[in-house]
Amino acid sequence: MPRSESLHRRVLEALQAQPKREVIPIDHESKRYWVKRARATGSNPLHHAAWRLTKVPLLVPVLRQSPSEALRHESSKLQRLRSEGVPVPEMMEVGNDYFVLEDAGPSLHRCLREEILPKNEESYGALFETLGGLHRMGEYHGGSQVRNFTWRDDTIHFIDFEENFSPSIPLETLQFRDLFLLLFSLAKDRHPLRYAPMIARYRDASGNDWAEDRLREFARSLKPLEKLVAFPPLWKILDKDTKATHRLIQELKKL
Repeated sequence: MPRSESLHRRVLEALQAQPKREVIPIDHESKRYWVKRARATGSNPLHHAAWRLTKVPLLVPVLRQSPSEALRHESSKLQRLRSEGVPVPEMMEVGNDYFVLEDAGPSLHRCLREEILPKNEESYGALFETLGGLHRMGEYHGGSQVRNFTWRDDTIHFIDFEENFSPSIPLETLQFRDLFLLLFSLAKDRHPLRYAPMIARYRDASGNDWAEDRLREFARSLKPLEKLVAFPPLWKILDKDTKATHRLIQELKKL
């Protein structure tokens, strides 16, 4: 049942007015909320094949879920994490094919880009410590790019937990994937951070003593690809993601 009938009516109006939009912001009684429609998740067959062949943690395929299964997964995870004290937005309503969240503030991507938060070691360190705190609880995020962290009430919050994985995937693999995704998202936008201190802060917050070793080992395992990417004629036509990966590998090798 919805907690507020007036908010419920406002949600239904928004869903009807924008039938194709998956995430809808609404304002109600001077507060902002987000309506998220149920949507299927899952990786394509090529992704599954790449994982089976390489076992590279970044290629772990997302579990195939129907819209209703994905809705139940994300809504229940958000509610459970909030009950355990994790900084996630409050769930206001769960319907058959949507749920409603309170606003959790602007994304960290925006806060850093617009210098709402300073681009300094303390800001970046708090981000890595927040992810580390989640991992210490035996959890993973699944979509830990910087855009999926927000800033509200002087606290970093998590959003977007829709990605789910097979129970057969080790937790350490999923946590390593989280850590690399965060590093990659920062490298992609050329954030001015020193990688070694940030990874150390993550390690201390999470208790994952494997952090530096696994990142260093992963960077070295990509040496053949690194040489190919660095080939001057090829570099000119590579996309932003590939160039960001190359820059990140150079930094991780220094750990």
